[in-house]
Amino acid sequence: MSDKAFEVLTARILIARRRRLFGSAPMFHQYKQVTTSDLDSLESQLGHMLPNALRIFLLIAGYGDLNGSYFGLRQEFFSVIETGELANHVMFAQDELGNFYAYSCVDGAIFFIERHAPEHARLADNFETFLEELERRSFDLQGWTDSLKMLPYTWQR
Repeated sequence: MSDKAFEVLTARILIARRRRLFGSAPMFHQYKQVTTSDLDSLESQLGHMLPNALRIFLLIAGYGDLNGSYFGLRQEFFSVIETGELANHVMFAQDELGNFYAYSCVDGAIFFIERHAPEHARLADNFETFLEELERRSFDLQGWTDSLKMLPYTWQR
């Protein structure tokens, strides 16, 4: 997907609305604006580059919550995984159940990491396809993650 096409997808997400008991609310609620300098500093701290699409999304949308608190992006969620099958991947988001989301520093693939069980699953080939699929599923992230074939995760070696 080109950067321009991804910017269009991001714009769609930012204008999308979700139903509430009374009326509607924005699909994405910004917590904090993000600058290029912020992301450069984050990459320096992590020792890894952000996937280009994640960088673009954060620069346009900022840190915030997608679909209420179902998927939160915060600077404090970013950390390098040091052990297990996803060692040297970067956690970058968390959902309302405390599950984690990570990206591969090699190919940008997105992974779901179960918080309450030592399990994980590959969600998407990259952040672009993750957001496309999430939009296609009407932002039902929990329904998506509940349908995954989970693999064991070894946190301790």
